[in-house]
Amino acid sequence: MTDDQERIEIIEKLLSYKLALEKSRPELLKELGKYYSSESDGDTLDFQDKFNDMEFMSFTDASETYILTQIKVVDTIPRVINEHIFRLNVGDDIDDVLESFEIEVYGVKKDIYKNLTEWEVLLDHVPYERIQELTKNPKGHGDKILKELLWIRKFETQHLG
Repeated sequence: MTDDQERIEIIEKLLSYKLALEKSRPELLKELGKYYSSESDGDTLDFQDKFNDMEFMSFTDASETYILTQIKVVDTIPRVINEHIFRLNVGDDIDDVLESFEIEVYGVKKDIYKNLTEWEVLLDHVPYERIQELTKNPKGHGDKILKELLWIRKFETQHLG
């Protein structure tokens, strides 16, 4: 595969990822509306700004927590994707761009998940077999949160530790 072909393939994958993220936002907001229906009568537009700082997040409800974190990912990652597509288009080194993308995604996720200390503590007590299971096939929102936290830890171990 030539450098140009690889570049095009990566750009297509990044655009596909961005589109999938953007398409998921309305459904995430609809799901989140269930948690705020008493405040907004089910109208997602009334409560969208209430979770911007994640201070309204209920850390005891795995579904609500996961939905809120995913909305923050959906709101942040497309900008990162655009930046890296631009770098690929202007001819930056592919390996450097991909490494930068991974670092920025880590930064976004680290920032989004930084307040989930209860989940971090829980992760410390999950048996190895269960970690393997949830990494390969997360069953629910709680598993997905733990999987994200595991990805963050793995990144830190490989790149920062």
